[in-house]
Amino acid sequence: MMQTMRKNMKVILWILVLAFIATIIFSWGMGGFKGSGPKQGIAAVINGHEITTERLEDLYQQRLQSLQEENKETELTEDQIKQARSQVWDDLVRDLLIEQEVRKQGIVATDQEIAFLIQNAPPDFIRNNEYFQTDGQFDMKKYEAFLRNPQAARDLMMIEDNYRKTLPNQKFLNELLSMAAVSEQETWQAFTEENLKGKARYVMFIVDTIKIDTNTVSRKQMEDYYYAHKEEYQVPERRRALYVTFKELPSGSDSLNILHHAEELKQRLDQGEDFATLAKDFSEDVSAKNGGDMGFFGRGQMVTEFEQAAFSAPLNQVVGPFLSQFGYHIIKVTERKTENGEEQVRAGHILLKIQPSPDTREVVRSAADGFAEDAQESDFAATARTYEVKVDTTQWFEKTTFIPGLGRMPGAVNLLFSRPAGQVTGVYNIRDGLVVFKSIEIKTAHIMPLNEVLTGVRYVIMEKMKKDKARERGEQFRRSVTDPSQLSQQASIVGLPLLETTTEFKLNDYLPNIGRDPIFTAAALALNVGELSQPVDGARGCYVIELTAKIYPDSTQYATDRDNLKARLLQAKQNEIYNDWLEGAKKKAKIEDYRWLYYRDY
Repeated sequence: MMQTMRKNMKVILWILVLAFIATIIFSWGMGGFKGSGPKQGIAAVINGHEITTERLEDLYQQRLQSLQEENKETELTEDQIKQARSQVWDDLVRDLLIEQEVRKQGIVATDQEIAFLIQNAPPDFIRNNEYFQTDGQFDMKKYEAFLRNPQAARDLMMIEDNYRKTLPNQKFLNELLSMAAVSEQETWQAFTEENLKGKARYVMFIVDTIKIDTNTVSRKQMEDYYYAHKEEYQVPERRRALYVTFKELPSGSDSLNILHHAEELKQRLDQGEDFATLAKDFSEDVSAKNGGDMGFFGRGQMVTEFEQAAFSAPLNQVVGPFLSQFGYHIIKVTERKTENGEEQVRAGHILLKIQPSPDTREVVRSAADGFAEDAQESDFAATARTYEVKVDTTQWFEKTTFIPGLGRMPGAVNLLFSRPAGQVTGVYNIRDGLVVFKSIEIKTAHIMPLNEVLTGVRYVIMEKMKKDKARERGEQFRRSVTDPSQLSQQASIVGLPLLETTTEFKLNDYLPNIGRDPIFTAAALALNVGELSQPVDGARGCYVIELTAKIYPDSTQYATDRDNLKARLLQAKQNEIYNDWLEGAKKKAKIEDYRWLYYRDY
């Protein structure tokens, strides 16, 4: 009994026996761990608390195994692995900051609290354990019997340890979130905002139709704006690098192996095996889950090779394999029809994509590793000629996770920004291959001089002038309208149409001619029917609005929606309080992130 229970307890499941620590310590241009850097094997330090590479890798492996169990049918993609690593890091930082705050506040779990929870509120890993369930539901009687069993002592210690670790954190979060409250007035106001409807007519003075002569913007105006907003022209440190790419492309042998596989499947089909079964087992097309069935399609909907084969294939006969840009195809046309004068066919489909094999990838990896090592000792361009790869140059990039044209590469960016120009990196993964960098230029952080930003400054001033002009016209127009009945006549005088909303709108609705503009809808719904607004500065320009209809929400509907709405508002407030605390804790914390020393990609 106990053995079965322990087997299913996720919280105590050790899955790391075969996991290895994927920590490749770069020697390319780094000089190892010499100097004043972090101790070897330390991936991060958070407020003085060291995170070892071993612990981080354990967490990575647990998350990846959990994801793989959820996606048993397919292997995890590179993007899924990256996302998992990123989530593990975020969770680790969050948990440590909470634990540190708990210790700072002296929050503890008492023996009485733990005993009560063990008896009355077993944790999820107990509730979800099949041993304690009846017909798929947690059975409290089975759990109570377990508590009375003397042999359960060891397992009870595990449950106690779980609560002793997690309860203080939960008490802190409960206290934090208890600051959130939603009043009846707030609930009613939110209900009204979500359900209040109206109709309006309006005159709009569109900013984009106003022309401003560039010569009207003086040098002094530009200088005054620039010196008042210099922080807007702060440019962070930037780098530029050479790089070579080793493409992971299928070899001729890879293509031939896929063809042989396709021919074997064709032979099995010719011998009578079920097309749908083989499609589900082997096809790499989205139709595989439907047994390869692609439904009906007409001419012009498929690539040329596929279309030619499908429309010339005899009914219920297997055709292929044939090659297209997507790989090798095997198809079986099962129906034909003519619809609206167009010939259509229905076909089953098996697709085998031509992808680089593990052996091919290993050859490419070996070449990239060799290049990175040789480029340390020789000229980068000369080494590239030896390896027959092209040298490219990145655009200038900042210390974000992205390198223009290559994508998210935090490990490479951190390394390139941590070393002087001239250093060669190790090998990094990109979507379709491997890449090696050499840092070549550095631009230190600076404020761009006025002469370099004149065009942008002039544009900003001109946009403000256009908005001011639209506002001025709106105010002038509003003064000319003393009564809503004059709206149409005065609009005609200034040569503008009197527009009208065609349907009832709510606060966040999209409106023709306006778009989604809460400033407009809020101003309109705040009016009484027949009332004219003062000029309203919206997203597209300045508006003068008359509300022509106002439909109040049904109070009986409020009684139905009240509890759900209040719970939603409370949840939103709690999320805001929690996120504000977490962001504040991160800003105050000293987080030293050294993952880039160990992981080429994270």
